[in-house]
Amino acid sequence: MAVQGKIDGPYIFGLEHVPLPTAVCDRRGHVDWANDDFMELVKRDGIYQEMQLFEVVGFVGIKTDLIPFDSLVDGAEAPFPVIIGEVPYAMYVTKVGDLYGCVFAPERGGEWTRPSEPTRERPSIVPPTGSRLLESFISLSRELNLTMREDDLIRLFVQTYEDLFPDRLLCIRLVDTENLSLAKVYANGRLRETMREMIQLTEEACREHGLLSGESKKVFSSGKVRTVEAYEPIFEDAVRGFDVPLYDGTAFYGVLNFEYLEPVVKMNVDKLIVAPLAHQMCAAIRNARLLAQTIMLKDYSEKLFDQANAPMLVIDRKGNITKVNQAFERLTGYSRADIVGVDFISLLPGFDRIHTKTLSAGLKVMRGEPVQNFEVQFPRADGKGMAHIAFNIAVIDSPVGDPELVVLVGQDLTEIRALEKQIIHSEKLATLGQVAAGVAHELNNPLTSITVYASYLDKKLDGQIDPSDLTKIKRIVQGANRIQKFTRDLVTYARPSGEEPAPINIYDLLETVLSFCEHFIDEAKADVTLVADKNLQLQYGIRGQLEQVFVNLISNACHALGKQGGAIRVEASSTPEGRIKITVADTGHGIPKDRLKEVFEPFYTTKPEGKGTGLGLSIVKNILLNHDAEIDLESEVGKGTVFTIVL
Repeated sequence: MAVQGKIDGPYIFGLEHVPLPTAVCDRRGHVDWANDDFMELVKRDGIYQEMQLFEVVGFVGIKTDLIPFDSLVDGAEAPFPVIIGEVPYAMYVTKVGDLYGCVFAPERGGEWTRPSEPTRERPSIVPPTGSRLLESFISLSRELNLTMREDDLIRLFVQTYEDLFPDRLLCIRLVDTENLSLAKVYANGRLRETMREMIQLTEEACREHGLLSGESKKVFSSGKVRTVEAYEPIFEDAVRGFDVPLYDGTAFYGVLNFEYLEPVVKMNVDKLIVAPLAHQMCAAIRNARLLAQTIMLKDYSEKLFDQANAPMLVIDRKGNITKVNQAFERLTGYSRADIVGVDFISLLPGFDRIHTKTLSAGLKVMRGEPVQNFEVQFPRADGKGMAHIAFNIAVIDSPVGDPELVVLVGQDLTEIRALEKQIIHSEKLATLGQVAAGVAHELNNPLTSITVYASYLDKKLDGQIDPSDLTKIKRIVQGANRIQKFTRDLVTYARPSGEEPAPINIYDLLETVLSFCEHFIDEAKADVTLVADKNLQLQYGIRGQLEQVFVNLISNACHALGKQGGAIRVEASSTPEGRIKITVADTGHGIPKDRLKEVFEPFYTTKPEGKGTGLGLSIVKNILLNHDAEIDLESEVGKGTVFTIVL
């Protein structure tokens, strides 16, 4: 459409898509706007701004240099018989304010016939004229929109064609623009068997629409589209017709076939209306496919973003989060509803908000520079620990070059940081093992003296002093021996002790352990119960290490009771499988469920600073693994804890 001068006029009348010669003028006939069809009809190549309508349009029966529009009122419509280049037309005029919209339609196949004169042609095959033609074009223009699906817009054009051209045969065949395979077919009659798959175009139609030159020749290289010299009807009952390629200069979308059941019709006049409509349909199909492709790409990019395995965020220029994906939700525990619209910096811990790395990254983003490996910590939504993420940050500019959006693509470092902590713990343990060798050496000298002198006094004073005093001396000997074994176990924490396994009486072992723990028991005001059969089957193991296991468990139970005291129950029994199950249960403060998996980790402790090293249960688990034993834990806050060991 040629758009020069005023452009409001055609949109007021809905004439911007009417495929007929169309113009807008004022009451004196000055042309304010005209489309290409009108300029071609009046054989004017230049601009129309200085054109007077009466200079190029002759009014039948009216001799005046003023357009006879004065009788019209706003919204009224009237036809005027006119002659353009010796060809009769009906000029349909609609008035809106000071402007007049004019559409020129051929009258009666190009032969001017007054309404009172009878027609000798069947009304069904007379080309559409008058207000019906104009109304159809305006209605089509109004109903077309960019969001229409391809099927819907084809139905709209088919309805327009059938309203304007009853008793014609119409076939629209659409192809895939990539491989030219047949995609959709609409036909209002029965197609000939040989014409259903192959698309053929007349050479005349190809020349008219530029399909025989340049890149357009590729349409015929596939073998699915061919040219013929003369038109061959594709409907079984048709006797003649014409074809219009649906080609927009860049892509081939298919073909429209228009056919007749009678040999004598003014086909060229139909073609003047059918072809422009076909061009408009071609443009609509192109727009619909581009829109469908755009939506598909948008949906694909949305799914790619949302389902990516890496945590991703999008932030606007104000720093607010506009989009997050599923990986980020899983990693942090936040839902989209929780954080979309929230300031990104506000989610970071206080230290990270003012850290120089954060400020530096922010300055780079403001300058539009990419940022790599920007590592931050997000407190998890449930308050359980931190999610460590290293982001690569890219800036998307606005059309004027300012930073518009910031895309953050992250890598989950949570497990890596946890492994680093374990490595640090391992290094501490290795250092502790080295120190323990010296500690054990230093302890063994005084312990040897204690053991020797205590044993000497035990033998010398047997029967000469009070039996209770002699019992205390024996406990000194046992305690010194246990310390010596413990120092050896500490040195060999990461490997089995060099002591050979031997048969162990479990009842005797538990009694000994309880005697070792008397101090803890008394201090905790614990009521201790031992339930075990003295004749439980013997178990092979390293006695000193198993003693250490139960000393740790019972001492922990005592600490769990606190100052208020409570009960500790130690029970041993045989299982149907021939194993021995030992439980150590207390009525202490219990362990939170989210901490149960951490209690066996090195350096984990619930005791106050200086009251525990966090090595006890880690040593217990290591010793039991060396004995092919199992340990399980159940606990409830406020009700107590039960450790179950199966030897």
